[in-house]
Amino acid sequence: MSRRAALCLLALSLAGCHRTTGPDDNYQQGAALYQQLYATELDDAYGDPRMDEVVGFLHKVDKRSVDAPQAEMLLGTIQRGKEQLAKERTERERMAAIAAHNAPPVVNIDPSQIVAASQPDAGPPQDPFGTGASISDLNKQTGGCLDENEPFNEQGTGVTGTVYRVAPSDLCRSKLPGMVGQVVLVVNGKIYRRTGDPRPPPAAVPDAGPPPAPPKPAAAAARPAPAADAGEPQYYITVPGQPQPGAVPPPPPQ
Repeated sequence: MSRRAALCLLALSLAGCHRTTGPDDNYQQGAALYQQLYATELDDAYGDPRMDEVVGFLHKVDKRSVDAPQAEMLLGTIQRGKEQLAKERTERERMAAIAAHNAPPVVNIDPSQIVAASQPDAGPPQDPFGTGASISDLNKQTGGCLDENEPFNEQGTGVTGTVYRVAPSDLCRSKLPGMVGQVVLVVNGKIYRRTGDPRPPPAAVPDAGPPPAPPKPAAAAARPAPAADAGEPQYYITVPGQPQPGAVPPPPPQ
């Protein structure tokens, strides 16, 4: 065999040893996992630990496979993606540190003050002896100085309730001087209003010492009801056993 023929035979043998093979399963698995990660996480997929599995598959691809060039290209893409992601994370951390350093100090806010400021003003305090005051509370404070008396029916409004008066004792009159000579009209346990008493007040019962001598008999003059203020409607209180407002008194006995 000539030298030239031997060289030709050697070239054919080498060409047969380096011929390419078909697709590689390692590339197919690595590429499929890469597409799955990138589709769900985008550039953050380069920081996912499963991206290292992709790299492992690509490194196993046969160099003679038709998929070898694509495997090399994908390895380069992954490497550049990892480097870029590391730079971006470093920059984000740096900006976050600057923002935290320049942030204004935290001010402690008391939620109770905010709630109190948002609530409407309750207005001036309620008169403890005026309309709306509790009759039971007043009796607790004064030791029961308001006595329950007859019922009342206010003409013109139809309001009904119970009449209370200051108990006939010097002690109670000293505790409730502003109510002496008045009737306290109470509806559902609350003061409806106060007005002048249409009947004469009883004599005060002394709190200490011997009982006073009985007074001499005398005709008791009826105490007239106080006149209504100008411009206000006049109400009448029906008191059992007393003459009705506007009624004609009976003639004296013959």
